[in-house]
Amino acid sequence: MDLSAHDSGHDYQTAISIALTFFFVSLAFLITVTLLLVFFLIQEPKFVGELPPRFDEVIMLMGFLTIIQIFVALQSAVIEGKGRLDLATKAQLIGPVFVSALLITTFILGAVIEAWHYVAILCIGALADMLLLWLVRHRLSLPLFAKAPTLSCMQGVLELLRSGGVLQAASLFNLFLEPANKFLLSSYAGAATVAIYDLAMKVIWGIQYLFGSAMRVFLHIGSQDRQAVGRNFAKAISLLGVPVVVVHVVGTLFLYWVAHHWVVLDVFPLIVFFGIASISNLGMIFITPFYLSLIGRRELNFILMAHALLALVNVSLSVALIPHFGLVGSAFGLLVAIVMNGSAIYLRCDVEREALANESVVFRKVIHRVALSLGLLAATVGWGLFGEGSVYGLLGIIASLTLIIIQEPLMRMIVSFFLPNRKNS
Repeated sequence: MDLSAHDSGHDYQTAISIALTFFFVSLAFLITVTLLLVFFLIQEPKFVGELPPRFDEVIMLMGFLTIIQIFVALQSAVIEGKGRLDLATKAQLIGPVFVSALLITTFILGAVIEAWHYVAILCIGALADMLLLWLVRHRLSLPLFAKAPTLSCMQGVLELLRSGGVLQAASLFNLFLEPANKFLLSSYAGAATVAIYDLAMKVIWGIQYLFGSAMRVFLHIGSQDRQAVGRNFAKAISLLGVPVVVVHVVGTLFLYWVAHHWVVLDVFPLIVFFGIASISNLGMIFITPFYLSLIGRRELNFILMAHALLALVNVSLSVALIPHFGLVGSAFGLLVAIVMNGSAIYLRCDVEREALANESVVFRKVIHRVALSLGLLAATVGWGLFGEGSVYGLLGIIASLTLIIIQEPLMRMIVSFFLPNRKNS
């Protein structure tokens, strides 16, 4: 709910009442399931076999961690609803830093980490996020109080459950894609191919998550007119178009290094698969703003059908192609599925073409820059396949990469943020 659009305190209290009711219902369900699970593990060990020591404590800590994460999500949603997505995001950066620092410290000290230690460290990180969000929310004068639940409040909770349920059901379709591809690859191409697929897809998903938060603003503009969506999409592509491609170049170099110096993998199929999967990933990232704007417009049934289409096409093509082409077949199956899914999302979003046409000058500049970075990506893939580790080729790629990055608006924004007075010095 976009609370910044409402000036009435009554609207805010109603929204908070719905959110808190949903929060306490979730909490009650979570605590009940956690206690039942711990009781079952203790009383019926014959059904689960021998468990590690203090495993019941791990389950309890996981329940506590999830409670904190739910409260973090509640406060983040309240702050984001006020229109401060920037603060809601920045306030959640301290937790991962804490977790990384503690894990690095234990690694340096050579300490033995058991399961409950690890979950306890995660709890510390989540608590840091929760406390910082609490301070941010208090500074924005957004109290967490609520009226007594009313019928309309319960209807709002049911709407949250319905909307969340549809989105989760849509996400469940993706749950079957990787296991299906891995099963087919293992059956027809061998276990080594599964390792290549898994490594490359880890990098692909990591790149998606990297840019996913930046696209989240389109949830807030989904309910606006088509021109607003088109204009903001043009600005997003102008700012992020080249960096998205550049990160894939870095990913290619990283995979080449891993295959040569870390794990024993065949470089050729790894780079071929990642090269094809990069095209799919670029399409998926660039269509994400339209996808999120559809969620903002509450086109949830279409979102569900779009995920079903993606899963059906991907699995069908994998079944048809993997037995004959192996890893390349799975890459092409993903590519065709993304093209079909992205086209359906773009047509459904129905962005005003004039809004994009008004940004024609911007798009011309972006197209040239993106085309140059795509050329570098192709050259990097070619170097990984046929360069045989040429040092001069690598130096050329790094030099070109550096030249492209320093000319990007996003890099200039980052530099000006950290060095605001550099022009006056």
